[in-house]
Amino acid sequence: MKRAVLLVLLICVAVAGTWAYRRWNAPKGLEILETAQAQRTSIRDVLVATGMIKPQVGAQIKIGARATGTILDMRVRVGDRVRKGDLIAIIDDREIRKALASDRAALEAARKTLEEVQRTYPQRIREAEARRRLARITWQRENALIKEDYTTREALDRARSELDAAEAVLKRLRREFETQRAIAQARVQEAEARLKQDEIRWSYTRITTPIDGVVMDVTGQEGETVVTGLQVANLVTVMDPSKLEMQIYVDETDVGRISPGLSVEYSVDTYPERTFYGTIEKIYPQPVVRDNIVYYLAIVKIPEKDALLLRPEMTTYCRVVLTRKDGVLSVPNSAVKFEAGKQVVYVVTEEGGVSKRQVQVGIRGEDRTEILSGLEEGQVVATKFVPPAGRRGRP
Repeated sequence: MKRAVLLVLLICVAVAGTWAYRRWNAPKGLEILETAQAQRTSIRDVLVATGMIKPQVGAQIKIGARATGTILDMRVRVGDRVRKGDLIAIIDDREIRKALASDRAALEAARKTLEEVQRTYPQRIREAEARRRLARITWQRENALIKEDYTTREALDRARSELDAAEAVLKRLRREFETQRAIAQARVQEAEARLKQDEIRWSYTRITTPIDGVVMDVTGQEGETVVTGLQVANLVTVMDPSKLEMQIYVDETDVGRISPGLSVEYSVDTYPERTFYGTIEKIYPQPVVRDNIVYYLAIVKIPEKDALLLRPEMTTYCRVVLTRKDGVLSVPNSAVKFEAGKQVVYVVTEEGGVSKRQVQVGIRGEDRTEILSGLEEGQVVATKFVPPAGRRGRP
């Protein structure tokens, strides 16, 4: 009998305790304005940052002048499209053209001298060889005749002297031919080198673009004098509009959360309804300080089809997708409250009552928060409500 009475008392205490806990835990005077169901959805943890459109390395080239002189013709204006090799400016070349004319005349004279040497000396050498052959025959004949006493010693000596003289002349002509030919060839080479050098100088007066692109800046005007020195005088800036990249300014507190390979969504003011997509390729190790805040640049290459729509120095509004989960239980961000050091939600019961539940949360996305425990799929939670009068204005 005592056991039965004790059991009844324990049940009563438990029921009373549960009722008291629910009464204490249930918010008093809470006015629910909006609700939502706990559902299984996809959630993305996103880092929001700003960026800037920049030309890739090598996409923008400053074209300068290497010749000193007056600009006679500036053939491009800002915004003009140019192709590789197009003539964009001409610098006064009168002095160089005079030098070229002199070089060509000197080269022609040097070539004629070489031709003269190559034409006359072989002929003179052949004549000397013929005289030597004749002198040798004469000497041989006199040498044979003296053995028979048909000639004199004086005639033999004279024949020998003529042979020696003919051989000396032949040797001298051969040496002269080699020397004069080498001198003439050297003068031709020198004249060719001067002509080539001046042709290069003349080419500097014709300024062409080395890439296809759009003229971004023109700093020279017709009639201005360009003076070259230690630095090349820049005249025109050309950029290939198909080679752009985006530099995302990542705060130093967030740089540890990003890495190459993460997906990026971004937009620009000029196309507010359009979203562009890319991938982080690298993160520069060198920091950038702006307004006393340290940033690191995350680089996103822009596809050519998008680059044709964008312009350098455009501001971009970026969302870096850090994590994505599909099919997880979630509620709107506004449903999760932080109270007394705990994450809680307010569950609306079928009877219309409200119960505060402590929950364990996962990733917090742009508009929904992952619920790991403390809530079941389909339960209704308050997303907007008016707290009791006594709690209004309290944290």
